[in-house]
Amino acid sequence: MKKVIKSTKKGFTLVELIVVLVVLAILAAMLVPALTGYIKRARQEKDYQFAATVLTAAQSAATYQFSLAKADRSTTIKETTNAGGQSGGVTVADLVGVASTQKTWTCSFSVNSDYVITKGTVTIGDVDYEWDGQNWTAKES
Repeated sequence: MKKVIKSTKKGFTLVELIVVLVVLAILAAMLVPALTGYIKRARQEKDYQFAATVLTAAQSAATYQFSLAKADRSTTIKETTNAGGQSGGVTVADLVGVASTQKTWTCSFSVNSDYVITKGTVTIGDVDYEWDGQNWTAKES
């Protein structure tokens, strides 16, 4: 009588491993485009928030500058991250703070007779974020 010897080797076959790798590759191919869209939108939202911070800082600078008796009562505020100061020693870049050193940006705002910013533009990199007094819109330059 012959004895049947059972194989004690356990493991995955090459075909099973290839099938698993193919399934993982398909899932990764579906996931990568979705994630890049999220990353782009997150960067845009970060820039919108930075533009809003610049607007708030510009409004504070305008209020301070125009409250001084000897202040230049011009109707615009223009500044870049490389610009010096404005009258009164308060600049938008100073008020924006540390975040201003992380990006290159410029701003230009129009101020009404009550010293309230009515419209303006914040340029971050190659994108112009325009403020119409209520909403932001982004325009590639």
